[in-house]
Amino acid sequence: MYNNKLSIAFPKLVPATFIKRINRFIAEVNINGELIKVHVPTTGRLDTVLVTGQTCYLLPAANPERKTPYSLFLVATTSSIDSNHTSLVCIDAMVANRFARELLENNYIEELSSIDASIRAEVTYNKDRFDFVVTEQKTAQEDNQIQHLIEVKSVNMCVDGVACFPDAPTERGKKHLRSLMQKQAQGTTQTHVIFIIQRSDANAFSPCFDRDPEFARLLKEAQEVGTKIHACLTSIKTDGMYFQSWLPILYP
Repeated sequence: MYNNKLSIAFPKLVPATFIKRINRFIAEVNINGELIKVHVPTTGRLDTVLVTGQTCYLLPAANPERKTPYSLFLVATTSSIDSNHTSLVCIDAMVANRFARELLENNYIEELSSIDASIRAEVTYNKDRFDFVVTEQKTAQEDNQIQHLIEVKSVNMCVDGVACFPDAPTERGKKHLRSLMQKQAQGTTQTHVIFIIQRSDANAFSPCFDRDPEFARLLKEAQEVGTKIHACLTSIKTDGMYFQSWLPILYP
């Protein structure tokens, strides 16, 4: 059905050394001896990823007038499987949506791989907004259409080979799960959560009970009522992000 050739390309990145995170949106890095403030493109804690002295890679800002000339994009961190090696982690949350779209368009989601469907991004459905809505045309009659409602989550935390989400309490994430469960009960919708693991050192995925026990409980409940949970392992290189495999889901 699929192979591990699916990928997305990164633009040319600038190497640097990570110094510190100043606040939620700003970090300091060293580029050739010069300390520069850069944008942090995620609201997660990243406390297991951002370590002073680690190599990082920066994405130049599209707008040359922006206050921060770069965004922190990749970080080299100690592998959670083998402490003698490092693993590149992509911390840009928007990359997950780009990769998820590639998975959908190239039939990597098993439940959607053999249907005639249209894919729409950032869609409001019954007052709730979803990352993707895939409309499955089962018959020529509109009433028989099945809507696949899809939420995408970016994962950058990994502990002892288990990728974990979230790395901080997430009210937004819990709201999404409650909404998905409500839609799942309607009978004409199939709901999905796709966790994109933006690093390669994982053998399984688990909701992070230690960081947000309510999210972990809700994710398990969502699966029990029919929501499909997918965990996609990727390999991160400086030139792009590559599909590796689907991972098993573990619950605390």
